[in-house]
Amino acid sequence: YQKLGFRVKEVWPADSPEQAVLVGFGASLRLRVEKKQVPVPTLILRLRGEHRKPIIAPNQGRVEFEDDVTPLVLPKLENKLVTATSGEWSAGRAGMMYRDLIPSRLGGGLIASHIRIPTGGPVPDYVHFHEV
Repeated sequence: YQKLGFRVKEVWPADSPEQAVLVGFGASLRLRVEKKQVPVPTLILRLRGEHRKPIIAPNQGRVEFEDDVTPLVLPKLENKLVTATSGEWSAGRAGMMYRDLIPSRLGGGLIASHIRIPTGGPVPDYVHFHEV
């Protein structure tokens, strides 16, 4: 992406990335991993103030358009005491291992991870982004 002149603006969720936003040349591209058995390529173009219908290619690939200003949607927070004494470690980005401290995400409003770097040394994490 860097050789093409793009830079990574956002990556989420941090513990198991499924979406990324790349920006460059006045455009913003959102890439997402689909969890379907047969993936259909989808390109989402983020354009400011332009609303268009999706374009469907002969291979059923899609080009979708969305507003570049994504509204903040806050889920209803579940009020619950959570204690994390165990949990499975999973491989995340940049060689880091994650253990989810709030598996239910309390309705989707919170994330907390125990992170470890088993090999130590420099971590090839070129993008680390939090928008609060």
